[in-house]
Amino acid sequence: MLAIGALAYAVGPEFGKYMQEFYKYLEMGLQNFEEYQVCSISVGVVGDICRALDDKILPYCDGIMTLLLKDLSSGELHRSVKPPIFSCFGDIALAIGEHFEKYISYALPMMQSASEVCAQMDNSDEEMMDYGNQLRRSIFEAYSGILQGFKNTKPDLMLPHAPHLVQFLELVAKDKQRDESVTKAAVAVLGDLADALGSNIKVFFKDSSFCMELLRECLQSDDDQLKETATWTQGMLGRAFSRYDVELDHQDFRGFYHVPCNIKEPPVGAHVQLHGCVQDSDCLTGSDNTIQVVPV
Repeated sequence: MLAIGALAYAVGPEFGKYMQEFYKYLEMGLQNFEEYQVCSISVGVVGDICRALDDKILPYCDGIMTLLLKDLSSGELHRSVKPPIFSCFGDIALAIGEHFEKYISYALPMMQSASEVCAQMDNSDEEMMDYGNQLRRSIFEAYSGILQGFKNTKPDLMLPHAPHLVQFLELVAKDKQRDESVTKAAVAVLGDLADALGSNIKVFFKDSSFCMELLRECLQSDDDQLKETATWTQGMLGRAFSRYDVELDHQDFRGFYHVPCNIKEPPVGAHVQLHGCVQDSDCLTGSDNTIQVVPV
């Protein structure tokens, strides 16, 4: 099975001509509960094939999704296989784009239920804490793939599910026992949410303080990749909150907001940030003719 995954990665779209013959073995692997390591490898191979074939995997998706959903629902399958299945949802969504819509009503409730399980886990048990981190990371990866898959054609499909994702993000952001992989996945999906839904996300961030704290943490990290992702997410949030509403209470300025440069006075208690440098100023003009208002 590992060799098949490597072959798919190596030959790319050309793997499609082998898919019909290989599919029956993939089905067997995804149903192998007794040798759960085989099932886990098979799930990973689905991701490899998605990246190789993109939307050419579509004819096989009904069967694959049915098996993955059965695996998640099974009490027999070893729990270690379940986090990779959520990540696999993201791989499939990214490969087939808007065609993932038919699976939303099955996949999203599973993801939401799993996120609720994460909230109830006993973090005093090291093994459970590790499993919880794997599960949270994989749920975020699933959301990222789905958001990116729908972004160009049907982003509004995710609007009903955004509040639950934001709530889950806040819960995870406030958990100091999360590991770095969870942090990376969380800040990435936050950017994907803003990128896909744009200004529609404003209503979901009545209190954006947890976002700011998460971004600060990531931007101060020694991990360059994490800092790069956080910088991108910061930009996506800034673009989503691009309209400056003079009726807003000053307390609402807890996030990054791009505002027109002709506003001569920033809100009380705020500094103007230009290209990452916080300065006291009445008006600064950037290359995009905007300023950013950030909390002090």
